[in-house]
Amino acid sequence: MEKEKKQLFDIAIFFVSLLTMIFWISINQINVYNNKFIGIIAEILWLPFILLIFVLPILTFVLVSTRKFKNSKFLFLSLAIQVTTLIIQFTK
Repeated sequence: MEKEKKQLFDIAIFFVSLLTMIFWISINQINVYNNKFIGIIAEILWLPFILLIFVLPILTFVLVSTRKFKNSKFLFLSLAIQVTTLIIQFTK
């Protein structure tokens, strides 16, 4: 039961990482202010996603290190996605 709960949490972090990456790439590629509705949604979601882009890698690394780097393939993939997103954001 505990292992299934951990794996479900890992998958949730993975999908949140994907969602964060998709949000930031789409915000950087699309002019969101051409459409007022999309611009409003982007402005509302900006603050939570800026927090996620910095907090999620720290949380993921702490989870991986507490598990002694074992049985966390989703967390490693999440960490790779998060670092890639940070690199993309800082090199723009």
